[in-house]
Amino acid sequence: MDYSVDVNAGKAYATVSRDEQVLFNLRLFASLDTAEGFDESSSLEVDTSESGVVRVTARSSVWESRVTTTRFLPDRIEVQTTVTGQGRLTDVHLLGGRRTPRGFLPSGSRLRQVYSPNPDHPTRVVRDAVEPATISVCGEGGEPGIERWLFTPAPWCFAAAASSEWIGFSLVAPVVEQNFTSYHYRPVTGGFSLQLDYEGHTAVDGTFTTPLLVVHLGGESAEDVLVRHRELLDAAGAVPSRAAERPEWWSGTIFCGWGAQCALGVRTDQAPQPLATQANYDTFLETLAGHGIVPETVVIDDKWQASYATCRPDPARWTDLAGWIAKRHAAGQRVLLWWKAWDYEGAPPDACITDAGGEPVGLDAESPACVELIQDAVTYMLSADGLDADGFKIDFTARTPSGSSLRHSGNRWGAALLHEQLRLVYDTAKQVKPDALVVTHTPNPAFLDVTDMIRLNDVLHDHSAEPGYVARHMSYRAGVVRSVVPELGVDTDGWMMPSHAEWRDYLRIQDSLGVPALYYVDGTDTDRYDFRTEDFDAVKDTWNRYRAGLSI
Repeated sequence: MDYSVDVNAGKAYATVSRDEQVLFNLRLFASLDTAEGFDESSSLEVDTSESGVVRVTARSSVWESRVTTTRFLPDRIEVQTTVTGQGRLTDVHLLGGRRTPRGFLPSGSRLRQVYSPNPDHPTRVVRDAVEPATISVCGEGGEPGIERWLFTPAPWCFAAAASSEWIGFSLVAPVVEQNFTSYHYRPVTGGFSLQLDYEGHTAVDGTFTTPLLVVHLGGESAEDVLVRHRELLDAAGAVPSRAAERPEWWSGTIFCGWGAQCALGVRTDQAPQPLATQANYDTFLETLAGHGIVPETVVIDDKWQASYATCRPDPARWTDLAGWIAKRHAAGQRVLLWWKAWDYEGAPPDACITDAGGEPVGLDAESPACVELIQDAVTYMLSADGLDADGFKIDFTARTPSGSSLRHSGNRWGAALLHEQLRLVYDTAKQVKPDALVVTHTPNPAFLDVTDMIRLNDVLHDHSAEPGYVARHMSYRAGVVRSVVPELGVDTDGWMMPSHAEWRDYLRIQDSLGVPALYYVDGTDTDRYDFRTEDFDAVKDTWNRYRAGLSI
């Protein structure tokens, strides 16, 4: 190996250096807290008898035994902890833990900057190493402090800059073992630890082993770290397989009506959801066609359905959705329907996750009633006997339920339960219509078997940012997708633009990032800018460049 390791057995940490420069002092133990109590170490026995391997056996306050094994390999460091006993996991701390009488002890570090693949700020991509970061299946745009719903989940990998290299902190595990909601980078002055949130929904009775944590060294950039993260997952067999074929129509230009609904709403003082009507979508497409813009794929957005869970058209808004879709097909277009993950509107109580008071909070993909509900809804939306749509734009995966008091049917939780819900949708869709297109915002290799295209998701606003920040931030998001799931298409999105100028700036590069997606018809919603001839020409220019690129 081209780095050096010096183990301090008394304090159970390893100093890792390169070129006589200390990178970090890694704690060689962990804490796996339970609902019954904190996991504290009263003693630590360090075994260095095997070359390149350090095993630390702890006397734990909650487990019969806890052993952390750290392997120092030429280009990486692998860490895994196994506990024996009984308990319901809550917080799992890696590269740090509680040791009496000193309290919580993190790893020390000389890290300067940290990169998260989970967008949570309008402009920031790389942050100071003393600022925390979270990758999660939970987030919410309307709640202060947790605006991280855009990629749920992003790949489970943080990147950190130390001296001239980038270092990765990768979780390597199949999705069935991802029963956590969040992966946190927890910094302190001069140090850090990592944390997984299990929220009491994983019951241990016997043994439990944490996901493999791989600290990989020598990255040339943050995106290079993500590429290596995917390589680690592939080598471990942790990436599900998927069909290699990609139907040609999946690459067609996209019009999504949500932005047009919003623009119409601000001009008429209405909420956008009731504006998802057959009459409005006819007008949207007629307006675009009048300017020579004809999308290959049309997305009908929120809220075309009477109830989110059952997915039948609202008859007050769509008098004949099946007939409308048939007309789109006759015109050579495809239609995707917006589907809201987790929403239980219209679902029976036994299909739902419930809170401590028995009230529903989300769909429970492991309950038989929910399985039947989702399969029925998907079959109806895609089958020739139903609406005969061509696929879905799946949204709101960030509404993954979180809370130790919640009640559900099976053993899955967090990312694993989200994957199970999407698997129900995806597998049913492919059975009904094999070339159906499923679009999500889950650019995580563990979700490769439940999505066909990644949507870059909504634009975040920062009115103090330098012009062009939208294009830069969306390029960063596309870079995440390209690095970890290059097999998938990219829906470039295009809402909610902070201004007409930022929309035009982003429009110029959409074709270089993925499939161009148009959300507006005759003007923007934020600054209420009314489109002119040059704006429609700019859309056509981007779409023509994109189509020309496909034919090369």
